[in-house]
Amino acid sequence: MQGFTKHIIRIVLLVVVVITTSFNSNAQFPRKFKEKKQLNLTKYDRKMFHFGFSLGMNYSDISVKLKENIQSLDSVYVVEPKGAVGFNLGIVTDMRLGEHFNLRFIPGISFVGRSMVYTLYEQDTVPVVYDKIVNSVYLEVPLYFKFRSRRINNWRVYVIGGGKFLYDMATKEEVESEEIILKMKREDYTWDLGVGVDFYLEYFKLSTEVKMSFGLNNLLVEDQTVFTNSIQSLKSKTFLFSIYFE
Repeated sequence: MQGFTKHIIRIVLLVVVVITTSFNSNAQFPRKFKEKKQLNLTKYDRKMFHFGFSLGMNYSDISVKLKENIQSLDSVYVVEPKGAVGFNLGIVTDMRLGEHFNLRFIPGISFVGRSMVYTLYEQDTVPVVYDKIVNSVYLEVPLYFKFRSRRINNWRVYVIGGGKFLYDMATKEEVESEEIILKMKREDYTWDLGVGVDFYLEYFKLSTEVKMSFGLNNLLVEDQTVFTNSIQSLKSKTFLFSIYFE
């Protein structure tokens, strides 16, 4: 996931350059961009509100901070996070704040799968591997600011940023089980940053977007088990690709 973060930062910088350039004269663009084409939805951006829905795929991982000298704690030798692919659904409410700014409220639901892989030494120093899966179903309440470039024929590029609140409806935080399970807290808070492109089609606007989400809340439930004693904090980390229909 570190590679995803670097790519997102590079993409954001590139889009910022494009947006900045778009505020200059049309001479800044190649000739093919200045050629007049039939424009779709010419009055679309004058409306105060827009509505729609989104579909997306996510790759969720966990950022782990371990305690010092974990080998001296219990029998844990190695702790490694493992990400997985999930999907998202959302309902879009978009409010126009100005020529280049929008406020977006996109409540939705996301299905997330993650796991922690533990290597323990048990029974005469024989290594044993445990894969503790943590599946979550999040109710998401995000709020974003969207900064758009000038419209170029039937498309725009944009940068989006903000934060969201997540409520895990499938958490096992309060579950009592004979099996030792890895528990994670029900609530999470994230800050999000992404880039995208708006395409103005004949009857609606289609947008594609990539976004990184970084958790702020320590999700670890310290229940004094062998799977939590060696961990200081667990924070969410998610890469999301979305398609919007508005």
